[in-house]
Amino acid sequence: NQNNRPYQQGMVFRCELDGSNVEMLAWNFRNNWEVSVDSFGTMWQSDNDDDGNKGVRINYVMEFGNYGYSDEKTGAGWQTPRIGMEEDIPHRHWHQNDPGVIPNVLLTGAGSPTGMQVYEGDLLPSIFKGQPIHCDAGPNVVRGYITQPDGAGYKAEIVNLIEGTKDKWFRPSDVCVAPDGSLIVADWYDPGVGGHAMGDTARGRLFRVTTKAAEKYESPKVDVSSVEGAVAALKSPNEAARYLAWTALNSFGVKAEPALKALFDNKNSEPQHRARALWLLGQHGLRAPNPNIFSGDDSRVTPTSRPPGVRLSLSMACDTAIRVSIGNPDERLNALAHRLIRRMGGWQWVSSDATDFTQGFLRGIVSQREYAIALRFDASREASTAWASLVRGVERSDRWLVEALGIGADLDWESRRNGLATSAPSRPTRDASSAQTELVWRSRSMTSPETFADILTNSKAMPEGWLKSNSLRYLRALQLQPASNDAAVAKAAMAIFLKADNETSLASTALLDRNAIASNPEAKARLDSLLKPVIGKAEFVNLVQRLSLTGFEKELLDYVLANPSTSEAIAAAKLIAANRDGTADLLAKEEPAQAKALATVLGRVSDRASVAVLNTAFWKVKDHSVRATMIDALALSSEGSRAVLKWNAEKKLPDDLKAGAALALSRSTDAGVRDQAAKELPVPAALGAEKFPA
Repeated sequence: NQNNRPYQQGMVFRCELDGSNVEMLAWNFRNNWEVSVDSFGTMWQSDNDDDGNKGVRINYVMEFGNYGYSDEKTGAGWQTPRIGMEEDIPHRHWHQNDPGVIPNVLLTGAGSPTGMQVYEGDLLPSIFKGQPIHCDAGPNVVRGYITQPDGAGYKAEIVNLIEGTKDKWFRPSDVCVAPDGSLIVADWYDPGVGGHAMGDTARGRLFRVTTKAAEKYESPKVDVSSVEGAVAALKSPNEAARYLAWTALNSFGVKAEPALKALFDNKNSEPQHRARALWLLGQHGLRAPNPNIFSGDDSRVTPTSRPPGVRLSLSMACDTAIRVSIGNPDERLNALAHRLIRRMGGWQWVSSDATDFTQGFLRGIVSQREYAIALRFDASREASTAWASLVRGVERSDRWLVEALGIGADLDWESRRNGLATSAPSRPTRDASSAQTELVWRSRSMTSPETFADILTNSKAMPEGWLKSNSLRYLRALQLQPASNDAAVAKAAMAIFLKADNETSLASTALLDRNAIASNPEAKARLDSLLKPVIGKAEFVNLVQRLSLTGFEKELLDYVLANPSTSEAIAAAKLIAANRDGTADLLAKEEPAQAKALATVLGRVSDRASVAVLNTAFWKVKDHSVRATMIDALALSSEGSRAVLKWNAEKKLPDDLKAGAALALSRSTDAGVRDQAAKELPVPAALGAEKFPA
């Protein structure tokens, strides 16, 4: 897409074994290692944060989801200030407050996440069955994530399997399941991680994790030459054995159906075994239609080749298995059946006369999630009607389901909202269901900006206390509207700025530019009234910066002098430095204490404009202590340091400042500056000795 939107950063792809039919499944990860897929088709993955931010995360990969590493619309990094920014850095790191971003299952803190495998064997304790097993080389650990359903998504707890408490060189890089159900863990064995540096290039280790009873390794025999042998191998906890079984059973075709059907029908079978049988039956179903069940074309039909309005015919075995799975108390089987239906041609596959089937089709929040996702690529009127019916039928909702519903609408919000408008509110009310209320916030239709403005400027129509806790959420939602809505967003933002309460109005300036305000007398008067209470606060600096306001140099200087150690002080100093000559004169006129404070902050800015100000002001200032502070400030940047070295080379650097300059330049982060300074301005041997104890 244009400008890499929405697809950006780390991604998850899917394709056929021959490399065809490449699909983008999820995007906007930071540094994802690999995807592990369980037998029900659920994908799990870890993702590494920007090092040092304690934001390593575990994700359930919801298909077609945005995972929030960069700003969805602008591509800006997570550090860039935004409306409704999360309070803690780990959540801020992944834009977790943004509509359109899938929630994280779990944050695991600092680390270097590596390989992952879903364990579907019987050898290890039952707590690990069906759960992701994950290596994290940073904290020297192999963990199990014990997941549980959490609405339409998941939550998880950590149970460690291997901990490198005695040997910190334990750096697990991957974990796999052996044919006997034990784990094989690869350890690259090194003193450190990160930066692609290796302290030990010669050694590595493999560990086997098993039980006392199975300490001796014995690999079960795999024979896929017969249907029976292949079905037995299909039950293996080892992916390589299952691949051999899958390939053989797929080649057997209809001949394998009775055995697969028997495996699926056996309710005493492990759920993951039934799931594998169901998925294989689906492959056969595409090739062995049963015209007695559904009317339609009997040839092989795929999601891309199915003509509009043609229903898919299935084999009796496949049809029965899907019907049993839909509405199954085990929602994992339910989800798999929905995924299989989607692979076979989408939601239209469901026969309108199969009442018993359709009644159970959307039973449970997981079914609703999968159904919503299945609608994503269908732009028909029927699909929009189905989406609206789904929304109206939701009795309980959560963020996971709201995002799934958004995924189902994102490619055609107009028809989706039109289908819903006749029977659902377009704005939050006391009577609106949670799903409908949250979908207003999640929406990206042409009317969404106007709806948001209506919400934020009519506080009396809202439930008590609702607006105070939701105004920033809706402003952020307004900020994330597609480019096609830009004109509507600008109009809505101005309406909010003029009519909303002071706090919301002030926050809405993030969506306005200076010209829009300057050209509107009412807006200009409103801004003046809003600025007065925040002068001297961080919000004031942010406003001046964001709206490129001029004429506030004195107020910005006052902020710098009062709050010299804050990030906003650096921003304020950067704004002041834009007026080079004026700021240089200001430094020359200020009292020494104030001049030194401003010079110090300008040094921390370290951009070309601030260096130019210090370079100019140095020759206007007479006070020795202020000039010394300016040299210290210049030495914080390569450009400033080279200016001082140039003064020295041109014999302009005052003698009484050379010792201080030598010491400042010796601390430079620029190796070239340090080397040159050591030759041209060597640090006096006894400098600072008077501070030493006797």
